[in-house]
Amino acid sequence: MLLIISTACNLKSNSNSINKTQVDSSSNKNNINDKKTIAIQIDTLQINGLKFIQTSKDDKFNSLVNTKGDTIIKAEDYYFQAEFLDINKDGYKDIRVYFFSSKPNLCTNYLFDKNRNTFRQIENCELDIQKLNGTEFYYSYNSVGCSDMDWESHLSKIKDNKLVNYGFINGKGCDFEIKENPQVIEIYKITNSEKDEMKLITSLPYLKNIPKFEDKWDFIQKYWKQKL
Repeated sequence: MLLIISTACNLKSNSNSINKTQVDSSSNKNNINDKKTIAIQIDTLQINGLKFIQTSKDDKFNSLVNTKGDTIIKAEDYYFQAEFLDINKDGYKDIRVYFFSSKPNLCTNYLFDKNRNTFRQIENCELDIQKLNGTEFYYSYNSVGCSDMDWESHLSKIKDNKLVNYGFINGKGCDFEIKENPQVIEIYKITNSEKDEMKLITSLPYLKNIPKFEDKWDFIQKYWKQKL
């Protein structure tokens, strides 16, 4: 197989990046379309005022290093998209890398360390966590099954660059054989995050709190925030 590499090292102030990801700077790119080739693309990015080198394969994110050659995100062929966003709302861009999975929001998350001028991966964090504004907490969403009618959500904090869970919601909205499997929202308190031990604190009627499929997003966010 013929391997073709295109490089781009001149910074420009446009917003194009891998899979239309929005970043604060990127570079010229030469796309090669050939069924018998793999297109490797190397781009110089400016993130938080610092330069990094991003590699992609066939327009899919593959790796990230700094200009000294130190690995920030090691190369993996199962990555497909990188997002540059402020995960912890501290004013600096962080990185979220999605990878191929049956779960569409499975990813790894990297926070920018302004003291070290680099990114550090959040341990125990494989979902696209969202910060609850005005708090130190984050919440997640994960589809469990039944066409996304069964789901779960964690309430967490980031401590020493590791995600620590404090609460858990188990949403059972599946309407198949509800006599055997009642629709219910179970709320748990995490008693031991390391061992994933939890205690059921309350159960709520599902349809009363989430009458429509799309109402679950508001329920999750509002429930976690009102309980803080």
